[in-house]
Amino acid sequence: MQDFFKLRVTFCDSENNGFVTLGGAGFDTASEWEQQWDTIPAADLGYDDPGKLILDKIDQRGDLVEERPITRAIAEALLGEPLETLIERGRASTAFTWGQAKAAIEATSAIKH
Repeated sequence: MQDFFKLRVTFCDSENNGFVTLGGAGFDTASEWEQQWDTIPAADLGYDDPGKLILDKIDQRGDLVEERPITRAIAEALLGEPLETLIERGRASTAFTWGQAKAAIEATSAIKH
């Protein structure tokens, strides 16, 4: 079980056919979590927004309880960096295929030895 509630920004990466976590925040109390969630607007275009960004609401068990599409401007304001930087960093730490996951594991193993 997790010990806090989370809001997480996820990029829907159609280029790599996967989802990339860009960042987020944790909250100690449900009320703080709910209050922050309520202040972040959904994208006017909904899931058709060109940014393809989702705000995930994750409970203490780690379950996704709600999501909403958000704009690029909102994601950049929440995470404090340009979207391109966030996506590049997120893609670098995301394995989209078994081959990519295996290469990442092997690279990590080589560093430890």
